[in-house]
Amino acid sequence: MTNKVGLPVNGSNVSGPGEGAEIHIFEVEHTKYKLVESYENPAIKATTTRGIHMLKSVLSKHVDAIIVSEIGAPGVNFLKNKIKIYYANNMNENEAMEFYINSKLEEIAIATHESPHHDGNTHKL
Repeated sequence: MTNKVGLPVNGSNVSGPGEGAEIHIFEVEHTKYKLVESYENPAIKATTTRGIHMLKSVLSKHVDAIIVSEIGAPGVNFLKNKIKIYYANNMNENEAMEFYINSKLEEIAIATHESPHHDGNTHKL
């Protein structure tokens, strides 16, 4: 079975939905994965709810999951019952994809940080 996974990235490092410069979409089949699409993160040009812009874009690509380094409550609530969210802090995209295909990433059900987003960021995981 083939599925698709989206990752916000800075260079090759997994980032948050509102922070990654690019979005990489991977196709996964069994234990193999390949990059099938890369595009500028729409959050970069957004002035509010930046992460939501990125999340809408990956949903339009019909991904089954997203891998992020962090995500706030608005993002978690937006994706609830739509796709799975996985946590990959301090990983590059290849490490994250290897962890994903080996079921070693933690699934996120709550925000990894509280508001305000960039002032005193408190990570829960």
